Amino acid sequence: MKHGCHSFDTACTGSCRGSVSRRVLFYGGAIAAVVVVVVAVVGLMMAERREEQPQRDAFTELEEAQDIGLPDQRPQVEVLNGCGVSGIAAQAQEYLRDLDFDVVNVDNATAFDYEETLVIDRGGDERIARRLARLLGTDNVIRQIRPELMLQVTVILGRDYRTLKPYGDIEP
Repeated sequence: MKHGCHSFDTACTGSCRGSVSRRVLFYGGAIAAVVVVVVAVVGLMMAERREEQPQRDAFTELEEAQDIGLPDQRPQVEVLNGCGVSGIAAQAQEYLRDLDFDVVNVDNATAFDYEETLVIDRGGDERIARRLARLLGTDNVIRQIRPELMLQVTVILGRDYRTLKPYGDIEP
């Protein structure tokens, strides 16, 4: 060994001078290239994962904040027109909402032959139905529990609607 660059007994012609630093540069460069590729792949994967998440806006954040709070405690009510007079269910809806009831449905009843307004307890707490009936100005309260409706009270407006408090100023 002339220059100490080989571990076997061959003569060095000088071509091995600096070969250690070339090997270090070669392997170091290869390792650096692999690191760059791995970092790029991980970065792309994280970017895709961020894109999969839906964009959040102020309304979404507000809804989530409300979901954390207490559920709406207002009694849920449906108002059905049982006499066929146009617009009376919408007027009752407005009146009941002003009294802090959550009117979740306004529609026609299955028939228009109701002589008297009827307040029906659907949720099992008859006090809510009686309170609503008193606020409307009727005593006609019955109980027909229907949990699948997901509401506490159904109001069916009858032909006597003019005697109710929301309609006191309506001419016949």
